[in-house]
Amino acid sequence: MIAAAAPSADVLRRRSSAQPANLGLFPGAPVVRKVKKRNYLCAVDGDGGDHKALGDAPFRSLLERDLRTLLGANPDIAHYAVEPHELTYFIPDGRGGQEAHVYVPDVVCRYRAGSVVVIDAKARFITELPAWTRRQPHIEEAYRLDHGVVFLTLDEVEIRAEPRLSNCQIMERHRYIVPDAVALLRVRDALVELGLPTIVAAVVRAARLNDRPGECRAYTAVMNLALAGEIALDLARPFSFQTEIREVSA
Repeated sequence: MIAAAAPSADVLRRRSSAQPANLGLFPGAPVVRKVKKRNYLCAVDGDGGDHKALGDAPFRSLLERDLRTLLGANPDIAHYAVEPHELTYFIPDGRGGQEAHVYVPDVVCRYRAGSVVVIDAKARFITELPAWTRRQPHIEEAYRLDHGVVFLTLDEVEIRAEPRLSNCQIMERHRYIVPDAVALLRVRDALVELGLPTIVAAVVRAARLNDRPGECRAYTAVMNLALAGEIALDLARPFSFQTEIREVSA
């Protein structure tokens, strides 16, 4: 995240407002950003099938898509809404007045613990442009002071850190559409028998599941237990059958 200068206190700030006032964190949350149907020649965009999204989940760039892969694989995130509100905030105009600006965030997340964070995924070169460095501190201040939430700007270096992103992509690919109840039971029993920490290969052997060619039901069950927050996996190394399985930190 690129640091920016703090807003000046010389001019009495005006309170910002959000529409809707709950920041759009509700089931069926609409996408409020108005854009052309596709950003042809500007970015690679599309529509996501995000299971944690409260409403529609378009992405305007591959960086936004990758951010939401991280959010989807993070068991601490309960749900999120994509472009769900407009923030009207104010910047001193240099003449003693305030000029209104409107900002639409990329995503608003709610953690299972209850806290809310607003995130913008931006290419690093954009975060260094004057048009953004002038606005960013006022947006951050508006969210913090007027709405009691944290605002983060994440760039490609943070979002695409490896092997975390690739590992999260693997986890998401293994997410159940229909849960395999037998595999989950056997894997939970194997984890109790083996104790933690252990490795994926040991759990696969202990679970003793019958697999069809090309599948490993125990591996998929491990991924789903990690997605649910029952266990933690070592994201600092590329996933393999030697990946360490750990207890979830308190």
